[in-house]
Amino acid sequence: MLSVVVSPYVRSISLIGDRAAFLMQYHLETKSLYSAVVGKESEEKIDDEEVARAGRVLARLMSLIAKATKSRYYSYTGPLQVEERRLVFRPYISPTSTARIYIEGNRIVADAGDVFKKKIRTKTDVEKALRTILSKVHNA
Repeated sequence: MLSVVVSPYVRSISLIGDRAAFLMQYHLETKSLYSAVVGKESEEKIDDEEVARAGRVLARLMSLIAKATKSRYYSYTGPLQVEERRLVFRPYISPTSTARIYIEGNRIVADAGDVFKKKIRTKTDVEKALRTILSKVHNA
């Protein structure tokens, strides 16, 4: 389960597994960043600039989708499906609708129905960063 929070003051990414969770929070006013894989009795801080950039890309994308769909929510949560060649994130953007975000390397395709369709190419390999985090969460 992946959750992206985009509020006026905080950007947050949470990736929740069975035994551990990845948490990344960025406070806009203080520009402070906390990023770690947290388990029942463990905390492994993550100091990886690629992971931080991937989080910023996802937060910015969700902000664009929210604006286009006129969503009044700050939190976008949904399943993250791992496929062989890509990751598929299906966040709820309202109580009754979801977006589809396909992540393959540094390419992202986002589809929120008729109101938002976008292809993005980033400098950051978002898929690799998320797979790294998934591995850490799974092995925690």
